[in-house]
Amino acid sequence: MFNVKEKLEEITIGSSHAGKPCLVCADSVSAEDEIVICPRCGGIHHVKCWKNKGGCGKQGCAQIAKAVVGPKPEGDGPPAPISKKVIFGILSAVVIIILTSIFWPKPPDPAGDRHKIVFMGESYYQLETEMTKLTDQFNAENEEIYIDLQLIPPGTINQKLMVLIAANEAPDVMAIEEGRYNHFVEQGALLPLGSDEQDQVIYGIEHPAQLAQFVVWKTTEFPEEALEVLHYFAGNITPIDRDLLEESAQPFPFMGF
Repeated sequence: MFNVKEKLEEITIGSSHAGKPCLVCADSVSAEDEIVICPRCGGIHHVKCWKNKGGCGKQGCAQIAKAVVGPKPEGDGPPAPISKKVIFGILSAVVIIILTSIFWPKPPDPAGDRHKIVFMGESYYQLETEMTKLTDQFNAENEEIYIDLQLIPPGTINQKLMVLIAANEAPDVMAIEEGRYNHFVEQGALLPLGSDEQDQVIYGIEHPAQLAQFVVWKTTEFPEEALEVLHYFAGNITPIDRDLLEESAQPFPFMGF
C-alpha cells in the first residue's frame, strides 16, 4: 500500500526539464516555471496544474497532492460544532429572561386597598384639565374609593366601549352621548339611578359641560362607589349653557383638538 509520508511532492524550478510537456495542460515547461515532479511516476506538472488536479495527472497514478495543496482555507467544509458550554450559556440566558419577565416586581397599584372605579369619557382640553384636577383631589382625600380617570379624544369612545364590553371590561362609570345612552337603556345595560317626579326610572344624569349622560354600567362590581363617583363629577364640573351646546350642533366644544 502507498505510504504518503514516503512520497511527498516538492516544488522545484523547471530549468532541467525545460521543453517537456506538463501532464495536465500539455504546455511545455519553461526554465523559470515552478514545477512538481510526481514522486510516484516522475511525471512533470506545473504547480498550478498539480494543485488544480489534486495530484498526478497521469492516468492510473494514485499520487495525490499533499504538501503543495496544503490545508484547506478557513470556511471550507461544515462549520465547527457549537460547544456544550455555549449551548448551556444560551439556554441559561433565555431562562433568566423568561423568569425575570414573570417575577419582576410590578409597580404598586395606586389604588392600593381602595375600590377602583373606572370612569371613561371623551374630553376637550379644558374639561380634561378640570376633571384631572377633581380626580386628583378626590383620590387624595378618599380612603375607600380610587377613581381611574380615562379620558379619550372626541369621536373614539363608541369603538372603544364596544371592545371593552365584548371583553367584559366595561368602565364602571361613563359619559355617553344621547344615541348610545338610549341604546344602552333599551338593552337594560345601565344601573338605575332612581326615579323622577313621574315615577319613571332614571338611568342617567346630564353632563354639566357636554351633551352627554353620566351613567353606571349595570354589572359594576362596586355599584355604591360608582354612584358616588358619578354624583361627584356631576356636582363639581363647571356647567356650560346647554342651549349654547345644542346650538353648536356638536356634542361638546372642540378646544385643543
